[in-house]
Amino acid sequence: MLAKTDADDVRAHNRHAVIDHLRRTPISTRKAVSEATGLSVSAASAIATALLRAGILAEVDDDGRTVRRGRPGKALALAASAATVAIGKLAVGEVSVRFADYAGNVRGEARRDCDLSGLGRDEIVGSLLALLDEAGGKGPRPDFGKLIVAVQGKTDSGLSRILWSPALRARDLDIATPLAAATGAAVEVFNDCSLMPEAFRWTPEFSGRDFATLFIGFGVGMGLRLGGSTFQGQRSSAVEFGHINHIPGGALCRCGNHGCVEAYAGDYAIWRRAQGKVDAVPTRRISDADMHRLAALARGGESEAAAAFEEAGLAIGYGLGRVFTLIDPLPIVFTGSGAHAMDLLEPAIRRGIRESAIDGSGADTAFSIAEDVDQLIFSAATAHALAALDDRFARFAGTEIAEAA
Repeated sequence: MLAKTDADDVRAHNRHAVIDHLRRTPISTRKAVSEATGLSVSAASAIATALLRAGILAEVDDDGRTVRRGRPGKALALAASAATVAIGKLAVGEVSVRFADYAGNVRGEARRDCDLSGLGRDEIVGSLLALLDEAGGKGPRPDFGKLIVAVQGKTDSGLSRILWSPALRARDLDIATPLAAATGAAVEVFNDCSLMPEAFRWTPEFSGRDFATLFIGFGVGMGLRLGGSTFQGQRSSAVEFGHINHIPGGALCRCGNHGCVEAYAGDYAIWRRAQGKVDAVPTRRISDADMHRLAALARGGESEAAAAFEEAGLAIGYGLGRVFTLIDPLPIVFTGSGAHAMDLLEPAIRRGIRESAIDGSGADTAFSIAEDVDQLIFSAATAHALAALDDRFARFAGTEIAEAA
């Protein structure tokens, strides 16, 4: 016989399988749940009934509308009202927040353009709390069980501190503790790029696959999905692809070192190379419009602009070649302002991989583009927060969850 703890683990696993199926197939049936999870129809139905009683699932018509009381349920969906999550985003020149319900629908958002560089911990926390109030509308701030803060910069493995950010002069700031105290929510702080693969957690074409996301914009950052998990370092967010050294003693990077991949491939690096200002580090963010104009010049044959994009592509390609030598080639999803110029970058990226990886391995790896980087970050953080709630809901025990294992 199974020990009680073993039986509880089996039940939690089965509940999680049902919830996960509904993440991937937003409207489903008890029979479809059984077929997708391998559970018997009776077990799938019992689990669904228990999750319905707990308010985690809802019965809906095939078009997604909630079934009226007294009518037989035709389909199942995640109950939007089961929970709310909050997302904050800190980046150069802006702070923004968003609320989402348990079904992943956006329920409120707010954004403010501002210079964060001179702010300390309390001011940053205050800015996020003010925007959370604004996003909640005229009533009281919505209750939320999870808050994810995505930060442009390096964060700690404890998911509470901003170790370094190009948006801030201050270093080593614990923002999770005061945010948790003020909101009562569980708070986690992530590097925005390292979190990006979470956006594809329930996407069929990426399911069960290793892949990377690569941001090219004000900086250059990578996220890795390996073995079914989004990679985080043991001490920090760790995936600092943009700060792999490309040319020792080379161009000045925003981080203060010389020769980083970012010093050739970040938007400011492409911009300054086209202007002939090799070591200039602009304090302002290069606008997407400016990058589009520069790309148009390169496509039109302007030599300095074309050379700037070629050098950027080579730096990225050499960096990817090194990554592929370490962990094998994998598909790449590009995002950020630089991703809009993939027609200019891709030939040089693939050349760089061929010249740096063993036997050019990975030069033919699949590339795709996620054009809206802000949406990608919010989607990734929302998915991570919802996955944590899924796990919590699957594991709670009580008389109301007593379905067959």
